[in-house]
Amino acid sequence: MIQLLYFANPMCSWCWGFAPVMRHLREAYRDRAQITVVLGALGRGDRPMRDVDKAEVSRHWEHVAELTGQPFDRTFFDREGFVYDTEPACRGIALLRARFPDLALDMLYRLQERFYAHNEDITDQDAVAQTCSEFGIGREDARTALEDPALVDGVRREFRDVAGLGVTGYPTLLALTKPKPKVVSIGCRPCEDVVRDLDLALTESAS
Repeated sequence: MIQLLYFANPMCSWCWGFAPVMRHLREAYRDRAQITVVLGALGRGDRPMRDVDKAEVSRHWEHVAELTGQPFDRTFFDREGFVYDTEPACRGIALLRARFPDLALDMLYRLQERFYAHNEDITDQDAVAQTCSEFGIGREDARTALEDPALVDGVRREFRDVAGLGVTGYPTLLALTKPKPKVVSIGCRPCEDVVRDLDLALTESAS
């Protein structure tokens, strides 16, 4: 069983575009590979979005939608004073990953779906707790756990560790193959290309 490290952020539009690929990989390689979601920092969560920020994000969304067909609710750009803070959603994924590791990718997808397809505010901790409740963690339990200093510190440390590894773009997929890890994908690529490169990595690792 090969370990696949999926470096992502739930509020990265390119990761939303890549979501169908990851769902395919999980099903197609269920008996050969295990996927672990690794969380990377994204954007600035310390001030409201300006018009220039919205314009930049809008361009990314248009490009992702054109390339992947993934849905986007563009009423998002009508929001005023929105702070693009990805940490609350990342805490939710980290919580699911700690308690139910096999559900972390589903949690990532659900948060992405709520944000991109339905314009729901996943920077709101109550919304994240509600999403956790869909995966077997009670809402009140989740609210408490999401504020646990150990979880908060752990997510921030993970952000630093990912940056320290030199991973600066998402999505990035790394296979922990032998004799050394293999980068399978950097950026949002077509499923057939990722499958080809993953098969090559698995073949080389087994030889």
